[in-house]
Amino acid sequence: MAQQLRQQLEEVGSKLESPPASKDALIKLLKKAANCLSEIEQSPEPSVSDSMQSCLNAFAQKELLTHQDRDVKVLVATCVCEITRITAPDAPYSDDVLRDIFHLIVGTFAGLGDIDSPSYERRVVILETVAKYRSCVVMLDLECNDLILEMLKTFVSVISDGHPQNILTLMQTIITLILDESEELQENLVVILLSVLGRKRNGCSMAARRLAMNVIERCAGKLEPFIKQFLVSSLSGDGNYLNYSIDHHEVIYDLYQCAPQILARIIPYVTGELLTDKLDIRLKAVQLLGELFSLPEVPVSEAFQPVFDEFLKRLTDRVVEVRLSVIDHLKNCLITNPERPEAPQIIKALSDRVLDYDENVRQKVVAAVYDLACHSFKVIPIETASFVAERLRDKSLNVKKYTMERLVDLHRLYCSKSSDGSTNLDDCKWIPGKILRCLYDRDFRLEAVELIICGSLFPPELSLKNRVKHWVSIFSVLDKFEIKAIEQILLQKQRLQQEMQKYLSLRQTYQEDASELHRRIFVCFKSMSRLFNDPMKAEANFQFLNQLKDANIWKILTTLLDPSISLQESWSRRDELLKILGEKHPLYDFMNTLTLKCSYILFNKEFVKEILSEADAQHSAGKTKLISSCMNVLTVISGYSPLLLAGCEEDILLLLKVDNELIKEGIAHVLAKAGGSIREQLTMTSSSVELLLERLCLEGTRKQAKYSVQALAAITKDDGLKSLSVLYKRLVDMLAEKTHLPSILQSLGCIAQIALPIFETREDEITEFITSKILQNSNKADEVSLDNTQWNEISELCLMKVFGIKTLVKSYMPARDAHMRPGIEKLLEILQKILSYGEISDEIRSSDVDKARMRLASAKAVLRLSRYWDQKITTSLFYLTLRISQDAYAESKKSFLNKVHQYIKERLLDAKYACAFLLSFNDFHCPEYEECKQSLLELVHICRQFKMRQLSAQSDLNTTPAYPEYILAYMVHALAHDPSCPNIDECVDVQAFEPIYWRLHLFLSLLLHGDNGSQSGAFPIQRKESYNIILSIFHSVKSASDAVDETKSTTIHAICELGLSILKRLVPDVQVSGIDVVPLPSMLFKAIDSSPNDSMTDDNKRTWLSSDSALAHFEALRLKNKKMGDSAVAEDGMIIEENGDDNEVPLGKMMEILRNQGAKKKKKKKQVKKDMFDDLETIDSEFDILGVVREINLDNFEQAQDAAAIVTDQSRSEKVDGKINTVKEISSPKRKQDVIGFEVLVPTPKRKRSISTSRPNSSKGSKGNIKISPLHSLLERSLFEEDKAETKTDLLLSYASDISSKKGRKVSNEVHVKKDADSSSEKLALPDNRKKGDQSRSSTSSTKKRKRRSIAGLEKCTSLIDQSNESELVGSRIKIWWPLDKRFYQGVVQSYDPENKKHTILYDDGDVELLLLSKEKWQIIDNSHSPAKQLKSHPPSVSKDISPESVNNKNNHSDPGKNKESRNKELDRSSSKAKKKGSTKKKAEESSKLVSVSNTNADPSPGSNDESEDTDILQSEFNDAKSDGPKDEAASPTSETEEKTKAEELGVEDRSPKFSDTKDNSDDEPINVWRLRAMKTT
Repeated sequence: MAQQLRQQLEEVGSKLESPPASKDALIKLLKKAANCLSEIEQSPEPSVSDSMQSCLNAFAQKELLTHQDRDVKVLVATCVCEITRITAPDAPYSDDVLRDIFHLIVGTFAGLGDIDSPSYERRVVILETVAKYRSCVVMLDLECNDLILEMLKTFVSVISDGHPQNILTLMQTIITLILDESEELQENLVVILLSVLGRKRNGCSMAARRLAMNVIERCAGKLEPFIKQFLVSSLSGDGNYLNYSIDHHEVIYDLYQCAPQILARIIPYVTGELLTDKLDIRLKAVQLLGELFSLPEVPVSEAFQPVFDEFLKRLTDRVVEVRLSVIDHLKNCLITNPERPEAPQIIKALSDRVLDYDENVRQKVVAAVYDLACHSFKVIPIETASFVAERLRDKSLNVKKYTMERLVDLHRLYCSKSSDGSTNLDDCKWIPGKILRCLYDRDFRLEAVELIICGSLFPPELSLKNRVKHWVSIFSVLDKFEIKAIEQILLQKQRLQQEMQKYLSLRQTYQEDASELHRRIFVCFKSMSRLFNDPMKAEANFQFLNQLKDANIWKILTTLLDPSISLQESWSRRDELLKILGEKHPLYDFMNTLTLKCSYILFNKEFVKEILSEADAQHSAGKTKLISSCMNVLTVISGYSPLLLAGCEEDILLLLKVDNELIKEGIAHVLAKAGGSIREQLTMTSSSVELLLERLCLEGTRKQAKYSVQALAAITKDDGLKSLSVLYKRLVDMLAEKTHLPSILQSLGCIAQIALPIFETREDEITEFITSKILQNSNKADEVSLDNTQWNEISELCLMKVFGIKTLVKSYMPARDAHMRPGIEKLLEILQKILSYGEISDEIRSSDVDKARMRLASAKAVLRLSRYWDQKITTSLFYLTLRISQDAYAESKKSFLNKVHQYIKERLLDAKYACAFLLSFNDFHCPEYEECKQSLLELVHICRQFKMRQLSAQSDLNTTPAYPEYILAYMVHALAHDPSCPNIDECVDVQAFEPIYWRLHLFLSLLLHGDNGSQSGAFPIQRKESYNIILSIFHSVKSASDAVDETKSTTIHAICELGLSILKRLVPDVQVSGIDVVPLPSMLFKAIDSSPNDSMTDDNKRTWLSSDSALAHFEALRLKNKKMGDSAVAEDGMIIEENGDDNEVPLGKMMEILRNQGAKKKKKKKQVKKDMFDDLETIDSEFDILGVVREINLDNFEQAQDAAAIVTDQSRSEKVDGKINTVKEISSPKRKQDVIGFEVLVPTPKRKRSISTSRPNSSKGSKGNIKISPLHSLLERSLFEEDKAETKTDLLLSYASDISSKKGRKVSNEVHVKKDADSSSEKLALPDNRKKGDQSRSSTSSTKKRKRRSIAGLEKCTSLIDQSNESELVGSRIKIWWPLDKRFYQGVVQSYDPENKKHTILYDDGDVELLLLSKEKWQIIDNSHSPAKQLKSHPPSVSKDISPESVNNKNNHSDPGKNKESRNKELDRSSSKAKKKGSTKKKAEESSKLVSVSNTNADPSPGSNDESEDTDILQSEFNDAKSDGPKDEAASPTSETEEKTKAEELGVEDRSPKFSDTKDNSDDEPINVWRLRAMKTT
């Protein structure tokens, strides 16, 4: 066999030495050679090697290696690979031949893409041979770099998803061998691998991507430097790899899965992309990281934890699109891996954005949270889901509706899952309560909530038993408001069912008088349509429905109204009716709603039976909470659908016999409500029900006794007269035994309310027993605690007394004819004694807590009795009741005020009792102040609503409770009679009347301004009526005297005067045509009998309480209160900062912020007074809001010089009697520290500062928002120039007109400090960056190149400046290095702060920064001279022989037009050069100021051509500055003493007129003066 093989090899080799010309013959010969070579083992015997030599020589021929036929190439490559295998590890050929061989082999790899090719198997063998025998390593030795690149490109291009795994493995082995054996990797080799990474690569298969990822994973250490270089270059944007079109984000995505360790060093660059100002890059970074963190089963590595944290912070990004993207990715993170360690952190971050200011973000958070909750019930905590559900109260209707939809879907899913036991039943029980609360939202109508509760809350396939369990669980967490909401739904359903049944019966009734039938049907339609959202549309639909003739429709409707119908039948009948109509029928939607509203789908008889069974089951399980819940469900159903209890009488009686107090109480309550509907069936079932109820009346709890008495009256035909008579006799007889007194007293009181004739038969015995045996009973000496006792430490005797009082009160509140009940005076006398002493007599001993409890019970009794017996309640009893709000026990006060609020809200109590809230506090520091304010505000709103109903119903307009203003008459009288109120004639201490002021001010402000607290802008028209009523009430009270105590009249009048003063300050501008006479309560006031000459109540005779000094004292207190609330300014600033850059602050929001920061009132022009109170009045002045808006619009893009919005009080002109009076406000410099300042965050439009938070101590980090506090300096400097008003008025008015005509015009000049004629004429440029107009300003700002600071930190200055020379840099031009921009930016050093050692830099493009130059990289542009030093050495001199008038005349004679033009230019420039901070102090000496104007591009050298123009402007400004002084001022310049005086008045530092005495550059000073004047005249 071996001999034959050798012969074949020799034969084939000899023939191949001269290859046949025929292709087929050659292929046949090559196949034979390949077969022979494949049979030879590696390292064969010498004889075999010798026989192979001819073949080796033949295959080394160029003719075969470079043959053009495809099949021949494959066969030759196959044979060569076999030869290489056999001779390994020795090379069979020379290097040149091997190169040709590898070219041939690599070329055959291109055919691997065609799996169906006949030569595919041979190509695979070639690939296996190269991989197995490491032939590819020889390519490295031969330096076939280009061939290696070609092979790698071939691999990634031919590999496909259809290839078997072994092909991918072979290719991976070859590439890995090349990478491992390479001493120096080729960059192009790495680029090829990276080019196939990514999910969006066109022309590259997923198999090629997997191949590259596998190679990178195995050779990560070798490839890391190159990959890192590529990523750093791509992330930094240097453009070295732009020609390769490789998406570095996609590369990072794949590297994170295969070799995350490579990415550890490029994390800071990824973080930089998250923080960049470029939105597209930031979005791509968010997209990348979101996809990385969402990878399943790939946890966040420790190295990527900082990036993950920064990724979470992008939830607070200023761009909405970024926040939305982050929310989506975080949701995907938890969906792919709900149990990941970062889940709590992600959930918290999402829940924090549920209050985002953008509604799309809030809605996205709701979607994300509930998607996660639906995906996995355990990933979202119940607290988080409940918190997100609060978006049902969102300000956006879209968010509300979406949240409602998601909550319903979530609840349905929970119900479905809980039925099979996969989730806990209690996980979703809170959802219906949230939905029910939407009933109180005006955006959700009752119909919408009802349709959800009835039709959508539970899946239709949910079994009845599970539905009952869910409702029991739901009721266990419902509060009283949510229960009231479901009762409202059932009430609407009950009304609709009753009206619908009436309508159906009318349709079946035949009447000869058809018109009467139609009228009655129309009335039914009217009643039913009111129960729909759109009554008019509903009524039209009812009319359309009435015309339908299909009998099946009416039959189905009748069936749906049957209480005995089952749940499944209700659904099927309803679907049948809708199917009859069809979806295209006009009534389809209406009938869908109608059938849902009037059917028994929510609760039915089956449901009631199941509830009773569930209650019994919970009793057996001993679950008290669920038992109570079952009883609550039954109580609600029995109140609005009592017919559903028919047929359940036996079950009800069985539960009534159960030994459980909660069940007994619940069943008694159910019978009290539904007993009348099931009376006959209940009597037929058992006669023992009355005995069971009587036992509860005698021996049960108080609630059981109450409900049992009502049940006895309900289940008997004679309304309980017979049964209650028997019970009443037993109860009275048992009083003497003194057993079960609480229940007996409760039962007696209820019988008095239900059956008063029965109670009156033995009323005296009951009253005598309660009075003598209970109320007059005293505690023993050892039972009375002398120590301070707690509120809950109440004695049993006190409880019994409270029960006795309640029984007596109920006896005077029968269900009918209460006003005819005699003897109320005795009860009121008892209550008055208890309110006075705490007991019925001051001789009875009891603890302080017992007395407080007794007073509280008596006060509540008065409140209840006032509903029927208000005319019998005396003034003294009324005031004793109100003073419970001043009780020493906070619990007593709170309970009493809550009861007052409840009764007034339910319209069971006269609104005059709201005075109790005002008496409950003394000043705004009390903790009760805000609570009382909110309660009063709600009561005022309720009274006004009731008033509107009265007006719409054309009821009696004289009914005072509907008008909250009428409470004032009671309030004034109550304040005067309060023990804390001093006599106005005896006490002159203004502090003693502070409580009265606070109470009056609070109530009047609530009446006039609601919750706003202070009025701004136009007085609302709807409040004018309230103002007139208040004014009339005060004047009417002043015209009356006290009917209770005549000596209190003066105090009452003084309180009215104080109220009028407060009224005028709250509403200063309202005009009143006349004062009406208001009827006052006769029990409090009486008319004054006085002659016409007697001016006792004349307004001119005012008491000292309404004097200016007293009012100033009260105003100071109020302003002090405002200061305490000014901490909200920071929050307002945050709002502006948050809305900065891309999101501008709405004007309305900014006005609200400004008002909150410094709201003050307008005032008439008054003479300046020196006393403290008048100074305090001046504080209350209001800055001009419109002026602020004008200033913001003017200076919005003047950030180069202003960097702030300067707010000032401007003079206002009012036209009075045809004359224009200039109103000015004068402020005393002694109290400048009391002036309320505020800070305005001015968003700069020049560039965004995304890293501002990272550098809190640098102005560069917060350049976008510059804080100023202008009121201290600007107000004082402007307000104290009023002594010059006459000489300035004409001049300033002319300048004001000039400013208005030139506002916004660009002045491309620079301001220079003019030196003396003998000194050098060098000028220090300060660029004026005023833009041409609003349109040009915005366009210029938006196109300006942004400057970027380094994220990593600041670059240090190589040469630090000397501390002693820091101030001498002022005025120098320097250039500062900005690392991210990689360039210098030029600017001027404007000023130096020695405390912070920081310089203010004004850049040439207008930006301003406060920098610590010792930590910056900067250079002086021209350091041949120090401007500050030159200022010292060359002080300016002004000839003292030239007067301002002469200079002015000279200018006017020489060139009047030019002088005027220069003055206009100077004014325009000065208006744009306002100070950055109002607190900056500058010298006020006009004579030392020489200002010139030149072009911004002008040469600053001494030889400038602008000197003549500068001289004219200099003289013009000098004249203007001097013209501010008095006309008789001497011609010589102001003396040093006068200059110091002026400086003190202006609030600036006192400096020498010589430049040598200061280091600050004062060339802006005259500009400041012009700025102040211009602002005072605009």
